[in-house]
Amino acid sequence: MNPEALVIGANGLIGRYVTKALTKASISWKGTYCKRPDASFLKLNFLEEEEIKNILFSLTPKVVFLCSNLAGGVDFSQRHPKEARAFHVQALQKLGVYCHEIQAFLFFISTDYVFDGTRGPYEENASPCPLNVYGRLKLEAEEWLQIHLSNYVIIRTTNVYGWDPDSVTPNYLMQLYRAMQEGKSFYAPSFLYGQPTYARDLAQAMVELYQKKACGLYHIVGESMVNRWEWALQAASIFEFNYELIQERKTLPPSFVLRPLRSELSCQKFKSSFQTVLHDIKEGLELMKDEMVQSQPQD
Repeated sequence: MNPEALVIGANGLIGRYVTKALTKASISWKGTYCKRPDASFLKLNFLEEEEIKNILFSLTPKVVFLCSNLAGGVDFSQRHPKEARAFHVQALQKLGVYCHEIQAFLFFISTDYVFDGTRGPYEENASPCPLNVYGRLKLEAEEWLQIHLSNYVIIRTTNVYGWDPDSVTPNYLMQLYRAMQEGKSFYAPSFLYGQPTYARDLAQAMVELYQKKACGLYHIVGESMVNRWEWALQAASIFEFNYELIQERKTLPPSFVLRPLRSELSCQKFKSSFQTVLHDIKEGLELMKDEMVQSQPQD
């Protein structure tokens, strides 16, 4: 029997939480991987059109969650715009065409970086103004989906974090965790503000949107607006890290890729119609700590 859901990038941070949320909701699913092998998943290079086509037409899922991302994020995209466009726009378009052909719903994860950060909090209908290549490519992908598909959800989010110890591209909190475990200094920028979003909240919101047959564009982020210095200090308090290893970075480094320094999204559209709780930073960190503790080997 074919699965109801296909999760592309199922062993990444967001993908793993999406599969857990699908399982909890009793929705059958199949996952794909690219560079982190998993015997229970299908291998998929998202840049290969034939691989995308073969998987979609063989499984014919009702919904596709695109959770895969391009390693290196904003910095890589700025240095390698051609490669970034191939992933964020061209591969997404190919996926969208095949989803349309098999009548599958498509979930696409976008970013707060479609804005410049000068006029937040932004609602979904606010005019975009991206400052870098990554933001421009995500906006181009959004616009293509809105023109060419009718069964889609675009989610703008930011600062997604969660317990992901095996990742080769660790999220901000996992970078902090690894530095603390190794006794290394961790430089946290106090000039960069955002809304830390617990990955489990994001995943549960995505599954709820699917279950309730939502369509369109939604902002889904955590409740707190903090800078990354404050975020690291809160994590140090909850995880009992060594505060002295966390160093405040007050000024932009010379190689800093331009981005919104204070990007705030309004989630009122989502919160007015859906039940998933979007936790604040303290609650999210405590939930992450519970996961961390539960994953540790028992004596």
